[in-house]
Amino acid sequence: MLLRVTSTGNAGVFLENAQGRLYVDSFFRGVPGVGSAPILPGGKAQEADLILITHAHYDHLHPEEVRDAALASGAKVAGPVEVIRLLKKFLPADRLILLESPERKKPPSSASVAVGNIFITSFRTYHMRGHNSYLIEMGGVRILHDADNERTQPFDLGLLGRIDVLFLCPWAGSGAGTFVQTLNPGKWFLIHMTDEEIEQHRAGSFLPGLVSPVPEGVIALCGGESLEI
Repeated sequence: MLLRVTSTGNAGVFLENAQGRLYVDSFFRGVPGVGSAPILPGGKAQEADLILITHAHYDHLHPEEVRDAALASGAKVAGPVEVIRLLKKFLPADRLILLESPERKKPPSSASVAVGNIFITSFRTYHMRGHNSYLIEMGGVRILHDADNERTQPFDLGLLGRIDVLFLCPWAGSGAGTFVQTLNPGKWFLIHMTDEEIEQHRAGSFLPGLVSPVPEGVIALCGGESLEI
């Protein structure tokens, strides 16, 4: 197994392989009509090296649940400055890692950190002020979690290199179809979908009309479902 991917609801995933374990955007508030609900409370989090948070919107971050997850899993927590500011009320400074990327007008290469055998590079991308996308390297596996990025067009693909696994939110007008085709990831997953949207996708009626062109091979997992790569 190169990587096991488990959906934790909405844009959240739990990633694990021989190199380590980490959660991305897994402890949040459920929002009907916006994305699926979280599948586990923070206090039930498995042992992990890192909890990675892309931005401070409540459908990606619930500070108290992140605190409980960090205490239950033993993980450190990493994210942009607004995320860390919120979490300082709940966790000591030595459990928090700031990954503050340059603003959009600056070159997109940005902050990086190694946690155990996991290496993270953050990119400042387009959603709220202070939104990060993450390149995650776990051994030989390269993963891009693009979170709520609304504009894939400015990404310098030369900075990304080979991507084995991509997590992508299907915003209309984001250029996602061309982005996926150009990036040509080994596997790619839709995230930030309601259960109803996942049902539509599995019936073949979600992506057409929203993303053009529609790349082949897309995967969408309901909360709690896993896939081994």
